[in-house]
Amino acid sequence: MNLPRKKKAEEINRSLLTEPQLSDDEWKKYLEGIGLFNAHQFWEAHEAWEEVWKHREEESRIFFQGIIQAAAAYHLVLVKRRYGGARNNFAKSLTKLDLFPKQFLGMDVAALREILTKAKKNVESLGAERLQEFPAELIPVLKTQQRRS
Repeated sequence: MNLPRKKKAEEINRSLLTEPQLSDDEWKKYLEGIGLFNAHQFWEAHEAWEEVWKHREEESRIFFQGIIQAAAAYHLVLVKRRYGGARNNFAKSLTKLDLFPKQFLGMDVAALREILTKAKKNVESLGAERLQEFPAELIPVLKTQQRRS
């Protein structure tokens, strides 16, 4: 299967960023990703969310790219200890999530952006040599409201 082309934030028409109608399976994968992220299984969360992203065609699918990149950033900080990749993924995630309202698909996007901004700044201040000092309080706990009918 060919994955859809990833759009850059500047290519997105903000007026088209509406909440998608997820199928039951997509909603299940979205929630599974949240659970995996909260269990600090960031790569697995990335994989679950990618299963949703790759089947979406609307502009708002960039939301999934944003949370996928957040998961990748935490994986790179906490597991792989790759400074450049972590810093870049935090930045890319924030650029995408900045397009969205405070609440999207039941998630508190404003709170997520706030902690991602702090995490990015912390990574930049630690540098490559001190990533192991990344504080656990900068790992968000994602919450979402139950699926709306």
